Amino acid sequence: MLAPLYLTKETYGGLEFYKKIIELGAAILTFGLPTLILSYPKSQESKSYFTLISLLFISAIGIVALPFLYVFHYAFLLIPIYFYSIYFNNGIVAPFILTYKGSNSASMYKAIISLVFYSIVIASIFYTDEPELSFVYVNYLVLPVLLLYTTVYVYKQNIIASKLKRYWSLFRRLLLSSLTIVVSNFANMTFLYTDILIIKLLSQHADVDIADYSFSLNVANALILIPLTLVQVDIEKLKKNMAYATVLRKRILLATIGLAVCLLLVFLILTHFYFQDYRLIFNVFLVILGAKIFQAISVSYGAQIIIKKMFKQNLAINLSALSFNIILSYVLYSYFGLMGIAIASAISLVLRYVLLVRINR
Repeated sequence: MLAPLYLTKETYGGLEFYKKIIELGAAILTFGLPTLILSYPKSQESKSYFTLISLLFISAIGIVALPFLYVFHYAFLLIPIYFYSIYFNNGIVAPFILTYKGSNSASMYKAIISLVFYSIVIASIFYTDEPELSFVYVNYLVLPVLLLYTTVYVYKQNIIASKLKRYWSLFRRLLLSSLTIVVSNFANMTFLYTDILIIKLLSQHADVDIADYSFSLNVANALILIPLTLVQVDIEKLKKNMAYATVLRKRILLATIGLAVCLLLVFLILTHFYFQDYRLIFNVFLVILGAKIFQAISVSYGAQIIIKKMFKQNLAINLSALSFNIILSYVLYSYFGLMGIAIASAISLVLRYVLLVRINR
């Protein structure tokens, strides 16, 4: 909220664009491994070895990707993408801590990482000459410290070479499933950010339109905290008893509706008193909020598919929804502008929800 308050719309739009590119790059670099760590390893030993191999594997992919990023003049984004892939909330470390030490430790880790990360981002917004690169600068500061800690932690684990080799053989056999996951995750991530990419491609005032849309999207995205948190906390219960999903979905639905009402009030207050330049996009926000409600209640169904290792079905659903969303967004933006993008997202997320429910049944 500080970024759109302090920055011009053009600069804020640039900030959001780089953030989305980094997140999409991380979706590719992680190669579906966070999902694999959550769903496959059972013993404490297997979780440790799988995470170590995942870290080495991501590092190798990063080195291979560097020349391609250089060709497109995005080599400076490799460090941010690498940090997101390993240490940030959707990287491999968070699910390792969740399955290895439990939800309390995972929550503490995410809280600390988020606090440090966003504190540096905010400082960069206020005190650097290129605030639109704030999500880039922070990674160069934080990554060396965490890599040093990781090296010391791995050294203390007394890794046995023969076991590492055995787990690598198993890991390698699972890469085909992981490839399915990475394509699915990338489709899912791209689906979430198709809006921004379509605006960047078609709009004559891309940064301003991205700023308007991102402001609404960032407020509405808070809704996703509910299902993600509840599913991650109860992931082990779901693994042991799929019938628990019914109880979990009721909790998610009630909490989602309650938070949606709160976010509606928050948006009205913010745009009335503090962000008056964004007051005219209230209708766009309403549509996005409705879309996020369907995304929120879809999370538990998606988790069940992953736990059941139905990777191909998950891929088919995400690719179908992504393709439909790209086509619909392209068409509707030409007629209705930002409202068309929001409507396309809402229709696509409803379609994805229906597909997830049907495949689970």
